[in-house]
Amino acid sequence: MTKKKLLLIVAACAAVCAVAVPVLKSHNDNLPDAFNDHVLHERIKTFATASSAPKSGDGELLFILPGWVPKDATDVTEKVQTDGNAKLIRFTLAATPLKLNGKSCTDGAFNDGPALDASWWPQNVGEGAGRPDCSEEYQFRVAVNGNHVYAWTNGDRAHE
Repeated sequence: MTKKKLLLIVAACAAVCAVAVPVLKSHNDNLPDAFNDHVLHERIKTFATASSAPKSGDGELLFILPGWVPKDATDVTEKVQTDGNAKLIRFTLAATPLKLNGKSCTDGAFNDGPALDASWWPQNVGEGAGRPDCSEEYQFRVAVNGNHVYAWTNGDRAHE
């Protein structure tokens, strides 16, 4: 094979990957964990209730929910970045209302849309949506739509 053909094949593969990876990342709910972890560097888990999500010491540190998520919240889905600290969280409120602790972020708190994408993430929840919360280790943006809550962090620390 000539160098020219090899370069064309490599360029074609790179072009396909550049298009395919973002599509896979937004629709990887049913892909195997090993593929998600090692190729896409993301993982998704769903819990019937917030109280069934991992707690500190369970060995699933990536999926520990922020303290402001009500324990009776249902249909909890989390997508986490396995090589960083970005996270998407979606859940449905039950009887307990959402009470953010109100701790505001310092000047310059992120206002960007989520760094991650998911097929279940609404397109209208993004940059500037919701309100910031810095009561946890990371800055979150929290948006409420009826009884559905969408929260994300891009991995920015709440306090330096």
